[in-house]
Amino acid sequence: MIPYRPRRTRSLGVTRLGGWTVKVIGIAAEAELPDDFDVETALQAAERELPHQGGIAFVIVQRGDEALWVNVCRWQADVLYQRLWRAEPGGAGLRQVPPDGPAACVWALLAIDGERRAWIEHVLARPHDPDFTGYLAADPLSGPA
Repeated sequence: MIPYRPRRTRSLGVTRLGGWTVKVIGIAAEAELPDDFDVETALQAAERELPHQGGIAFVIVQRGDEALWVNVCRWQADVLYQRLWRAEPGGAGLRQVPPDGPAACVWALLAIDGERRAWIEHVLARPHDPDFTGYLAADPLSGPA
């Protein structure tokens, strides 16, 4: 086991995929955040994963030590649906991680927790007037994670 080191974690913006509004979060084991190719590959996986009805989701694109990891996460009221995808380093062949495989690493969990806190603050705490714009703009992870 290697010692824990913080990883660079940043918002990479918001995009539309069909009826979905998707926050994109980048995490990097080294100095460079995921590049446009990594993000495009991740969004293609998200497009395949997200149901047709639309809503709000977030995608974590992590350039890790051993792979490119992509967490596709979507909100449905107070429930988070999540699926993990993986590609070999330098490869674009993302594949779904089997259901009995990992769900997330400690760095992705920190990003997921940040999204959870933002969802509670901007949406669940305001059931009669949810602030989806505020949620999408929230960047609770603006430093090393």
